[in-house]
Amino acid sequence: MHGMISKPPRAATNLATSRGVLLLLVVMTGIAPISLYILVPALPVLATTFGRDISIAQMTVSLYMVGIALSQLIMGPLSDKFGRRPVLLGGLALMVVASVGCIFAETLPQLIAARFFQALGGASGMVISRAIIRDIYERDRVASMISLVVAALMVGQMVSPLTGGLIETAFGWRAIFYAVTIGALAVAVGIALALPETRRDRAVGSGGV
Repeated sequence: MHGMISKPPRAATNLATSRGVLLLLVVMTGIAPISLYILVPALPVLATTFGRDISIAQMTVSLYMVGIALSQLIMGPLSDKFGRRPVLLGGLALMVVASVGCIFAETLPQLIAARFFQALGGASGMVISRAIIRDIYERDRVASMISLVVAALMVGQMVSPLTGGLIETAFGWRAIFYAVTIGALAVAVGIALALPETRRDRAVGSGGV
């Protein structure tokens, strides 16, 4: 059964030709890893601000990576069961709430915990973007489209540490999380407005499995 991949329906074909949808796929894939690297230049400042060793401040990165790993185990099956849109929007909502928690963190453990949930929610885009690509593109284009999205993501990852350093220098480390919150909100709004459900049985209103 898994080997028999049907042609995408007409609605999916229309999505496949949309540059806006392609941009959404890039940003939903990149929001979590970019948020990982954007904080790296501020780690010494975090250690100084909270009066802790730099190794403790680095847990804001290491626990974030654990959150990404767990999210990739959880979000794929959830999106298969409940659909791409609700899981994506739920994950981004969790990321927004956790990012606000980072802004107002008063201790380093609070910040580390908020960063974990930030990753858990934000990484939903990394997983579900690939599922959406398989939903809307012809089988022979799936690999090339995933490669295109990953290439754009790599560019974002390369510039995010520089961006984080500039933001921290100009406005302080909390401003980094303001930027992440705004970014996550923008991606969620874009998905809500421009990306319909792409899982095929839900897209056509089929209730059975």
